[in-house]
Amino acid sequence: MKQKLFFISAIAVIAIAGIFVFEHATSAQRPDRNAQGERGNRAGGERGGRATMGMMNYVSLVENSWIDLSFSVKVDDATLVKARPVYQEARDQVAMKTDALSQADTRAAATKEIQAILKEVNVGLKEILTEEQMMKLSELTQKRATEMQQRMNRWRGGGETGRRGGGGGRQ
Repeated sequence: MKQKLFFISAIAVIAIAGIFVFEHATSAQRPDRNAQGERGNRAGGERGGRATMGMMNYVSLVENSWIDLSFSVKVDDATLVKARPVYQEARDQVAMKTDALSQADTRAAATKEIQAILKEVNVGLKEILTEEQMMKLSELTQKRATEMQQRMNRWRGGGETGRRGGGGGRQ
C-alpha cells in the first residue's frame, strides 16, 4: 500500500512539475499579448503583421506568381533569369504601396496603383513567356487570388462556416 501511495505521489509531483515547466517555457516564447493593447505586438494585432484587416495581400500574390512560374509552369532557367527583374521590381513597388493601404484615405488610390503594377507584371511577362506558359500562369494566379479572397471572406464571417472567433452572435 505504501508503494502504491508513493508511486501515485511521485506521478502527481512529476505531472505538476511538468505543467509548471511547460507553462513557463511556452510563456517565454510568446510575445506579451497585453503590451500596449495590441495582440502579439503586431500592428493592429493582426496575423502576419498586416495592418490592413480584410485587405488582399498583394505582395503574396506577386511571390506566389513567381513560385507558380518556377514550379508549376516549369519554365527553363534562362526564362526565369529574364523574368526575375520583372518580379523583383513589382514586389518592391507593391510592398511600398501596401504600406499606404493602412491609411483609409489613400486605400482606394493605393489599391488601384497596386493593380496597375500587377498588370505591368503581366505585360512584362508576355514579352518573356510563350502564350501557353502565360495562359497557365494566369490561370494559377487567378486561382490563388480567388482562394485568398475566399479565405478573407471566411475570416471576416462571410463564408459557409460562419464567423471565426468572436462567438457569431452568442449572448
